[in-house]
Amino acid sequence: MVDCFDILHLGLLNGSIAFIIYDKTTTFHIRILGELGVKESWANIFIVKPLPCVERPIGVGKKWDIFLRKNDDELVWYDMSTQTIDELGVKESQNYCCIVVYKENLLPIVGL
Repeated sequence: MVDCFDILHLGLLNGSIAFIIYDKTTTFHIRILGELGVKESWANIFIVKPLPCVERPIGVGKKWDIFLRKNDDELVWYDMSTQTIDELGVKESQNYCCIVVYKENLLPIVGL
């Protein structure tokens, strides 16, 4: 499925298992899994044209958005529906960052 790409990011994108594949040309290929366990069901659904200021993907949001790390360590949000980039006002200082989606739950966590 992946051969000449540099960076991979696996996550949930709009409720589907998704791979964000980032290559040396700074192009993003977004693929989603159609059927669990079927290798051939991966579909290339979106290609984000080259973003020269972006270093790598770091996470996905709840809808059609991707969080990225720029070359200057600034974290940005790319909205695929509008194809715009917004700065978050946060810099990554440890050269490693991960975005997770948090959903508050009113039910207690049992067993902790």
